[in-house]
Amino acid sequence: MSKASSGRLIGIVLVFLGLFGVAVAVTGMTSPLPAPAVGGTCGPGQGSEAAIVAFMDPVTIGAGPEPPVSQARNRTQWSAFVAACQSAADQRAEITLPTLMASTALLVVGTVVLWRRSRRPTGSGPGGATHQQPPQAAMLPITSPFPPPPGVMGSG
Repeated sequence: MSKASSGRLIGIVLVFLGLFGVAVAVTGMTSPLPAPAVGGTCGPGQGSEAAIVAFMDPVTIGAGPEPPVSQARNRTQWSAFVAACQSAADQRAEITLPTLMASTALLVVGTVVLWRRSRRPTGSGPGGATHQQPPQAAMLPITSPFPPPPGVMGSG
């Protein structure tokens, strides 16, 4: 495998890994949060909301208004529900945001590698100098049908 084709292969692999990682991160942040252990759903409706929504705007979790201090049992349940939903959103963000950043970096590096490979002429090397391959005949040892003169190469 030549250096040019291996560089192109590396660029393609980096781009595909970057795209895959971005897809995983976006899917993770847009998929609904799991239901909390205390019951209910982490969303204002019948289902849980996306992690990015709960992470950016915790008020939308759907727990309703905070119970008054006089209702200690309800307040404890409400606090546990909000904490479970917010914890799930935070954990999802802690995983997907670094994945998104690393994947974006891979995507950019792979694109730069491919872009540089596509701009470089086929025969050029570092510094823009063109390398010319010597003819095969020049690489063969030179043989002569005549014997060497006396005194050369240990004869004589």
